[in-house]
Amino acid sequence: MAVKKGDWIDEAKNHEGESCAVLIEVLEGGAGLEKVICCGYELTDQDVVSDPKATGRAQGKAAPFIIDESKNNPNSCGLKIRVVDGGAGFDKVYCCGNELTPERDAV
Repeated sequence: MAVKKGDWIDEAKNHEGESCAVLIEVLEGGAGLEKVICCGYELTDQDVVSDPKATGRAQGKAAPFIIDESKNNPNSCGLKIRVVDGGAGFDKVYCCGNELTPERDAV
């Protein structure tokens, strides 16, 4: 799953009404992004949208927050994402073989 700076990953695109509808903005990197796990769903490039709508989302306990792959992973491709909305069920991100979590990789 390759994404790029400026892309939006929207859980509501394919899981509307069944999830917390996390909305993620790609701030940097993204060439090595494998998947995002939220509410038990695997979000991939099939969940990228061009015009996100920030309504009816279940807020996470720490949203909004930023996850920076380079914070703890010297072999990173520089992925930096911002969880903009939703996120109550946000679990982890897999990128370049690294597992990123809000507890460990948020900045």
